[in-house]
Amino acid sequence: MAQTIQMTQEQLQELIAAVRASGVSGATGGAGGGNATVKGSFAACTHRFDGTRDYDEVEAFISNIVTYKELENISDENALKGLSLLFQGLASTWWQGVRKEVVTWNDVIGLIREHFSPTKPAYQVYMEIFQKKQDDTDPIDSFLVHKRALLAQLPADRHDEETELDFLYGLLNIKYRKHITRQNVKTFKELLEQGRIIEHNNQEDEDLAATKNQRGSRRTTRCTFCNFRGHTFGACRKRKNNRDEEHLEE
Repeated sequence: MAQTIQMTQEQLQELIAAVRASGVSGATGGAGGGNATVKGSFAACTHRFDGTRDYDEVEAFISNIVTYKELENISDENALKGLSLLFQGLASTWWQGVRKEVVTWNDVIGLIREHFSPTKPAYQVYMEIFQKKQDDTDPIDSFLVHKRALLAQLPADRHDEETELDFLYGLLNIKYRKHITRQNVKTFKELLEQGRIIEHNNQEDEDLAATKNQRGSRRTTRCTFCNFRGHTFGACRKRKNNRDEEHLEE
C-alpha cells in the first residue's frame, strides 16, 4: 500500500527548486565535459528530524546530514534551500520561524543544537554520570559507551583519559573490580578487553553450573522397581533381567 507524504506549500516549492538546481548543474556538467562538478540536493535524503529534544538524536541527525551533504557535493546554497525537506512536525514549524535568521550552513547547525540540544551545565552532566552505577546485568560495553557519551558533553579538554577512568572505575559492578585493579588499566581499551574476558569466563561458569545441575537432577531420579537412583522404571536393568528369566521359565 502506497504511503502518502504530506508537504506544505513551502516544502513543495523548495523541493522543486532543489531538483531544478540539481538538474541544471547536471546539464552544465554534461556540456562542460568531465571536469565539471555536479551539485546535488537533499531531495533524495532519507534522514528526518521531528524536533525531539534529545542530545543523541540531535547529534546523530546533524552527523548524517553533514555527511550526506559532503558525499553528494551539495552546495551551501542548495543545502539551505532543501533543508526544510528533512524537518517534520515541531522541527518544521520551528524552521519556518527561524529561517530568516540563517545566512550560512554553519548557522543552521548552530541553531539546531541551540534549540533542540542546548549545552548542559557541567554540574548537570556530572550528576547524570554518577547517578547510576553499573547493574549486574549491564554489559561493560554498553555501560562505558553510555558514560563516555556523557563525558563527551563536558567542555573540551576538561579531563584526560586517566581522570575519566578514575570516574568510571568506581561505578563498575563489583564482579569487575574484584578482578581488575585500577592500576592495571591505563586506557578504556584495556578496561574493555579485561571486562570482556571476565564476562566470557562468567558465562562459561554459568553454563558449567547449569550442566552440573542437569546431571544432578538425573542422578536423583529413583526407579520405582528396584528403588535405586540414577535411572527410571522403563530403563531398569533388574526389571528387564527378571522379565527375561520369566520368559525362559515359561
